Amino acid sequence: MPLPVTVTAQKVPVPRLGDERWSQLLSFTAGGRSQVAKQTAVRTGTVVVVLSGSSALVDAHVEKALDRVCAER
Repeated sequence: MPLPVTVTAQKVPVPRLGDERWSQLLSFTAGGRSQVAKQTAVRTGTVVVVLSGSSALVDAHVEKALDRVCAER
């Protein structure tokens, strides 16, 4: 039998990048165990970059990811 999963989202600040941006912390709980992930999205013109993962890695790489995608256009 599958375990029920509880998911909560909390809006968090995001660096001032691009034209639009948002970021949230997602908390997943099932069977007494929990996991937290961060999801950040940044739009520049018609390009949208979405990163998900550990909070520290998302914060460390969001600007580099946006720069890389915009340079490849």
